[in-house]
Amino acid sequence: MPRQERTTRERPVNEPVQENEVRAAQDRKFREKQLTKRQIVLRKTTNFVWWFTGIVEGLIGLRVVLRMMAANPGNPFADFVYALSGLFLWPFQTLVNNLSAEGGVVLEVSSIIAMMVYLLLAWVFVELLWLLLGRERI
Repeated sequence: MPRQERTTRERPVNEPVQENEVRAAQDRKFREKQLTKRQIVLRKTTNFVWWFTGIVEGLIGLRVVLRMMAANPGNPFADFVYALSGLFLWPFQTLVNNLSAEGGVVLEVSSIIAMMVYLLLAWVFVELLWLLLGRERI
């Protein structure tokens, strides 16, 4: 019978797997598992950051809409929204003059700026987390 030459990549079904290949596969699986645990923590952290940012953005956006509609500040809901969003707006309140019209309608430009700043800060924070912790250290 003529002898067939094998390439280095092909292995007959009957030939046992070499020990170093098994060890290399186990090492790869271990590194992937460790990376996966770290990525799970990072994903949960970034999801929380985006969730919190969404709540703050929605609250400030609701405030902008209520002020544009000249909502009664004595109303319990409007008072709650104004008080809670005021916590996040205090650094921006004296930044620019808000535009107002007859009937108490106000366009809070400072609130819109605050929304953009908070969104940018959240994005930078999440990107820094992934840049610093998202990749496996060699």
